[in-house]
Amino acid sequence: MKKTKIVASIGPSSNDSETILKMVVAGVDVFRINLSHASLEETEKYIKMIREVEKKTKKIVGIMLDTDGPGIRLDKLNEEKVFLDLGKEVRIYNYHVLCNNTQLSTNFNNFSNVIKLDDILLLSNGDVKLKVTSINEDNFKCEVIDSGYIKSNQSIHVVGSNYKLPFISDKDKENILFAIKNNIDFLALSFVRDEQDVLEVIDMLIENGNEHMSIIAKIENEFGFSNLDEILKVSDGIMIGRGDLGLNVSLEKLPYYQKKIMEKTTASEKIGLVATDFLKTMIHEKYPSRAEVLDIYNAVLDRCDGLVLCDETTIGENPVSTIEVMTKVILEAESEFDYHDNLEQTFRKGKQDITSTISYSVVDSGLLLNANCILANTMSGYTARKISYFRPKSPILGLSPNLNTVRSLTLNYGIIPVLVDKFHDTDEIVDGCIKKYKEVMDYQVGDTVIITGGLPLNNKNTDFMKIEKITE
Repeated sequence: MKKTKIVASIGPSSNDSETILKMVVAGVDVFRINLSHASLEETEKYIKMIREVEKKTKKIVGIMLDTDGPGIRLDKLNEEKVFLDLGKEVRIYNYHVLCNNTQLSTNFNNFSNVIKLDDILLLSNGDVKLKVTSINEDNFKCEVIDSGYIKSNQSIHVVGSNYKLPFISDKDKENILFAIKNNIDFLALSFVRDEQDVLEVIDMLIENGNEHMSIIAKIENEFGFSNLDEILKVSDGIMIGRGDLGLNVSLEKLPYYQKKIMEKTTASEKIGLVATDFLKTMIHEKYPSRAEVLDIYNAVLDRCDGLVLCDETTIGENPVSTIEVMTKVILEAESEFDYHDNLEQTFRKGKQDITSTISYSVVDSGLLLNANCILANTMSGYTARKISYFRPKSPILGLSPNLNTVRSLTLNYGIIPVLVDKFHDTDEIVDGCIKKYKEVMDYQVGDTVIITGGLPLNNKNTDFMKIEKITE
């Protein structure tokens, strides 16, 4: 049973109930819906399908909505994709035009006022490059210096630019209100630059009566990286958006950025996700490249909580087999992970409080006894997350009577979220946890389980552990 989570993006290749069900069975834990491409009407349909599949599979599945963020994106093209020829002229307007291979417009109506002569614009993940050759009041002209196809809603990156757009656009405000209305589990914020960007969204959630939605800040540029410590303080997790980050920093620096971001994220006990190009080959092919397999393997060993698939499952020809391949590689990497060494290092570097000490003892006991499972009873999810932070070898059942809590645990390493009735004392916790373990897991008589939690349930203290053998 894998512990590293898989986040799969929904798109044309995966937007039906049958495919979604197969992907969940293959190993998907959370579905991501990119609001830069999906309309709210489409998103409503996706949410309904995911919740129906959740009931059929009896597996708690998280839903993540991904915002546009303060980026510049192409308007809708007149065709599905348009080829920009080398050396040809393209004019980009501040107002909306019919977009084709000679004229384009964007979501930014002030573009010509922030651009400079000889600026380089990157489109299609950097495959297409334009050079600014002249600037007018309401448009500017570019020369195509690297040819290729472009598509609607693609990001445009201006190399070396330091302009700062408002973080919450009108579209993002509408999308966040939609997320609140539909009780979404995770909100991924694109192009986060500092903690104020995150706090703006948190204020909006509080104003609209939602304080439980988890905020995942996407680090996709130098601003976000340089302010990572502050961003971590106000976020629930970090997603390393390697696609856009790879356009904003030198490619040879990208591995350093990934490892440094993940190191700081795990040290802060926050969710760590890595996105983009894990299995790009499988968009069209049946099998991954060797380098892609190594990429997945190394990300697991770097202690990420989850891996995010983008084009592989939105437009890829093999969305289900892509999940199956990723699950196999994750399981192999986890089998080689040094759980003992990781536990000691993590405990030395972390907080030395009661919950940390008990969580350490739970994980240490699990390793010594080769426990079959850890049963973490929790109201807020704090107990389960703390144990997850120490990376136990045993799976963790995160048991809570709060549905929002249960769904929020779908991104944390090693946690199998389970909805239970509320327990009122230690005896109820022990009996109820064991009963649920028998229902959820493929157990055998003689299994060793470790039960942990805290009373009263509405506090954040983990104050007991109990080791039990399954006798019947």
